[in-house]
Amino acid sequence: MTFFHYGYAGLRVTSELSLPDWSLFESARPFENPDVIIRTGPANPPLGLPGVSAKEYVFRIPDVGTYSVRDGSEITVVAETEAGEREVRLFLLGTAWGVLCYQRGLLVLHAGVVQWEDGAIAFCGPAGSGKSSAGAWLVGRGWRLIGDDLCRFETTDGGAVAYPSAPRVKLWREALEAMSWPVDGLERDHFRLEKYQFPVPVPHGPHGFEPVFVRAIYLLDWGELSLTRLTGSDALRRFVAAATYRPELIECMGLQATHWERCLDLARRTTVWRFTRPRDWAAVDGAMDSLLVHVRHIMGDAA
Repeated sequence: MTFFHYGYAGLRVTSELSLPDWSLFESARPFENPDVIIRTGPANPPLGLPGVSAKEYVFRIPDVGTYSVRDGSEITVVAETEAGEREVRLFLLGTAWGVLCYQRGLLVLHAGVVQWEDGAIAFCGPAGSGKSSAGAWLVGRGWRLIGDDLCRFETTDGGAVAYPSAPRVKLWREALEAMSWPVDGLERDHFRLEKYQFPVPVPHGPHGFEPVFVRAIYLLDWGELSLTRLTGSDALRRFVAAATYRPELIECMGLQATHWERCLDLARRTTVWRFTRPRDWAAVDGAMDSLLVHVRHIMGDAA
């Protein structure tokens, strides 16, 4: 049997499935002791789904497959006969990967992260708040995309860091057209007819797989243009609400308290801001220019 090996988000992953989404992180040499193994299982998914225990989470996506995540170290995928490879990977690298990280005690957040030189910023917010388009706007002006959608964060003695993930950003057609980015030839994002996966070119030279320092977190919302520093319990409450990936997973696994503690530790090691701007594509440039002025103040004139 052929195995594929990936050094992704600080973990060594050996997979029976090819994961082209992670091709940038593929290793030509196998890992002696992988942290995570992804297997394909027999076509007899267990009954009584979803199944949740202290060590295992099992769920089924109709017409796609059944996924079993165990001990933070193993994912077994049983694909439906007619399921497409992209659909199988979508839930493997989304929900199943998120569950595995939660089981391992890692902090994964629903966020977009972009970097300028030695500092990065993160965008968080509910679905439809424009995380991806805000990050894409900066990428279009020379920033490096670190991650979009599901990102791993960690705290160190030096501050807060985020790990690089797949070099693509998910954008609605109207966002692509507003930024004059081509739509032709792009893969649609699963069943959503007007949302696309836009591959972001990797800069020349080493991509860099090490985590990058996050200098500020921006919680996005729509409204009149404003930037407000959030502190204390208000910052934590808003941050958890805006950034938590699939909160129902944390709840059913009994990890709410631990998750809040990790978010608090992260928020303490950076700054949290509320960034509101008009929901009008004609006002995007002005709003993002204002954000850049703010980022330069935090990171230095290099940004």
